[in-house]
Amino acid sequence: MVDLDVFERRLARLEDLLKHLRSLAGIERRTFLADDGLKAQAERWLHLAAECCLDLANHLIADRGWKTPTTYREAFQVLVREGVLGGGLAGQMEGWAGLRNVLVHLYLEVDHEILFSILTGDLDQLAAFATAMSRAARTDRMP
Repeated sequence: MVDLDVFERRLARLEDLLKHLRSLAGIERRTFLADDGLKAQAERWLHLAAECCLDLANHLIADRGWKTPTTYREAFQVLVREGVLGGGLAGQMEGWAGLRNVLVHLYLEVDHEILFSILTGDLDQLAAFATAMSRAARTDRMP
């Protein structure tokens, strides 16, 4: 069985990050885009939320002995193959893996308009992922 303590700590951190991100989502767009501190908070909290999701995915995959993903995006595809996630949510989570790469590697200039759009429209994807992972962690291992 998945180490529930590890899972619970990561899930709690994700919930805490979602709370912070939702507070940013309540800020007026113009105010957000004009404030470097708010933009930095959004970048960091979005990055950490994506990392939590990847940690959860990889922990479950390793625990169950499923095929080891070679990329962050592939981790979500493994979860689809194993019946943990639906294809739609997995595709959304692949987008979060891509966002993580942009935020971490800074190989593209961060577009804060896009980040604001994510804050105001996509945070429920993280909550849905957390629910699916929590449910999967509590099931017995596959034979």
